[in-house]
Amino acid sequence: MNKHIQSSVFVVSLGFALVACQANPPKQPSSSRVSIVDSKERVHHQTKLTTADYVALSETVTNKMLVSSLVRKWGGDKPKLIAAIPLNNTDNEGIRMKDLHDRITETILSSEVAAIVDQSATNFDYIIKSELTSTRQYGEEGKELVYYTLQLKMFTLMGELVGQWSDDLALAKARKSWY
Repeated sequence: MNKHIQSSVFVVSLGFALVACQANPPKQPSSSRVSIVDSKERVHHQTKLTTADYVALSETVTNKMLVSSLVRKWGGDKPKLIAAIPLNNTDNEGIRMKDLHDRITETILSSEVAAIVDQSATNFDYIIKSELTSTRQYGEEGKELVYYTLQLKMFTLMGELVGQWSDDLALAKARKSWY
């Protein structure tokens, strides 16, 4: 065969090989597939809080505080706040309460209406205490409903409660019987 024909045969063969590869791509094992999930999307496979839930609960409650009449009265003053680590009064000891605390303080700092000082500070105006609670209910056929409540309370130096804000999140799971 001459070189021109050999080149043509090679090009045609290569074209068929490429088409065959595209038509039958190599199969990937299912364990190697990875999906990207929007961090603001709150997908649940069980009745446990996700990181997106921590963020949403913390921001919602803190924003309720920031738009309250108490905080609006501060005007241009920037009081010093101590934000305590939230208490975990749920049946899940694995909840990262530090993540809730970090989001609360980040939201306050971003608002620029107050200064956050360390818990060891001796000069401050208010103490913010927060608590996460849960209530579990079970219905027919093993249905499970869990209510999470994040509550934020603001106290003066004298211990007077001057503000209280909360938000709820309900997570439901229906158990299917496979028999």
